[in-house]
Amino acid sequence: MFNINTSEFGNSSIFCQTHTHNIPLDPANSDYQRVLDDIIEQGADCFEGDIPAELQAAADAKQLLMDETNTQSPS
Repeated sequence: MFNINTSEFGNSSIFCQTHTHNIPLDPANSDYQRVLDDIIEQGADCFEGDIPAELQAAADAKQLLMDETNTQSPS
């Protein structure tokens, strides 16, 4: 289960309740990519509260890219 943490300075991160650690909102981070995968696979069930729009958009973009890659026929 994930939720968004925002510091007193306005910095946000994703908190993973399962492993009790923060995940930066950084597409290059492998844990961030796993969060997107969980959103794709589980939808809102993996998030406490609403999935933030920017995370949902990133998950949708990743899903679209995966779908396009899987439907392309080999040359």
